This record gives sequence, structure tokens and C-alpha cells, in this order.
Amino acid sequence: MHTPSLTLERIYPPQLDANNEDDRETLRIHLERYDFAATRLTGARVLDMACGCGYGSDRLAELNPDKTIVGVDIDPAAIAFAQAHYQRPNLTYICADAESFRSEEKFDCIVSLETIEHLPRPRQLIENCAALLADGGQIIASVPVTPTLDGNPHHLHDFSTRSFFALFRPYGLLPQERYEQIQWWQFKGLFQRRPSKLHRSEGVGNAVLAYYRKNPLYLLRRLASMLRYGFSNRYLTCRFRSPSV
Repeated sequence: MHTPSLTLERIYPPQLDANNEDDRETLRIHLERYDFAATRLTGARVLDMACGCGYGSDRLAELNPDKTIVGVDIDPAAIAFAQAHYQRPNLTYICADAESFRSEEKFDCIVSLETIEHLPRPRQLIENCAALLADGGQIIASVPVTPTLDGNPHHLHDFSTRSFFALFRPYGLLPQERYEQIQWWQFKGLFQRRPSKLHRSEGVGNAVLAYYRKNPLYLLRRLASMLRYGFSNRYLTCRFRSPSV
């Protein structure tokens, strides 16, 4: 099975260099989100919405052998990779659009990590997740809460903690436990120009400068974030559940 090219859109663990500190850190923070979710799953049926290449779904299934895990992603190549590399008896994959995926059986828990900011209609995703959720179920989701549009061309929206929580409120889903992470910026190769990348962050500096040329006022948002958080991105993972449960 061919591993797709290095981009900022998805993580494929085989692409990451175990001897590179930045690559190890990238994988670590992603797996820590899944570990946060894995220890808080409820019920028997779990949906990993926008599961990518499956490494996170595999983690959920490994730590919860008593539960059925279903990974859904729109990318056929990612699903094929998941089926080839991450299989367990309690784990299956479906290729489908997260915004319109349907299931006859409801899910007791829905996990969707680093998804919302990638989608053109975030509210439609949450609406669909709420429709797929069994009574008394919960959603565990994450977003970056510092600006990312300048550094990642695959991100379509910026979120604050407040705007993130507001997505769930119309469905009676209020924030419960939360998990905050810091990822310090990677400066190696920011302005590198190679035919093929050696690391995910290579060349990001060129993309950032191009973004500011088209969106100069966004630089003010970046500067404000830097003054508050320094040279870092902040991520928030949260468990949402009805307060009546």
C-alpha cells in the first residue's frame, strides 16, 4: 500500500521520522487526544468521524476491546490505508462524507478530532453528529484555538474556545471535561523549496508569506496570538454531553 505524499492535511505515521524530535512531537500530541477520548468512551458503539488513515481509530479499538469502533472518512486512499495497516476484530472502516454520513444504528459516542476546522460547513457536521448520537450519548471533539489559516491551507476556519462550544449548544451538548495542548512552532526548513518534503512543516514559511500578501489584516490576528501565547499553537479537546445525563 502506497503512503500518500507529505502534507499538512493528514498524518500518516509511517511518513514521520522517529529520530526527528519535531515529528515525534507531532505524533505524540495527536495520539494524546485519542488517549483522552479512549479513556472516556461510553456505550458499545463508537464512531470516529473523519478518521483519516486509521491510526487513531486503531488506538480507540486497542484501548476499548469491548466496544465496536467505526472509522469514517471521505478519502478513499486514507480508508484503503487504514484497512491495510490498522485492523482489529472490533474495528471497521467506511468511506463516506462526515457531513452526510448516515447509519441505521445510533452511536453511543462520537469522536471527531482535528476535523471541524477542515470542513466548509462546521455546523452541518455537528448537526449530523447530533442526529447520529444515541440518547444519553456524548461527542468528543477538538479544534485549534489559536489562528491557523495562515499556516495550514487545509484549514478553513479559526475557532476560539467560545465559538467552538457554541457549535454544540443548539443540540443541548455542553462542555464537560476538557484537555488543552501546546505545540511549539517548528522552524526547521520553513522556507525550504524541495521537489518533495522531508518533514511536514517544510516550506510552511513560504505559504504563510503568500497568505499575508493576500490577507494582510490577518497578520494582526497572528501578532495578537503571539503576544498572548508566544511561538505556539494551542489545541482544545472537549467532551460534550447533555447536562441532564
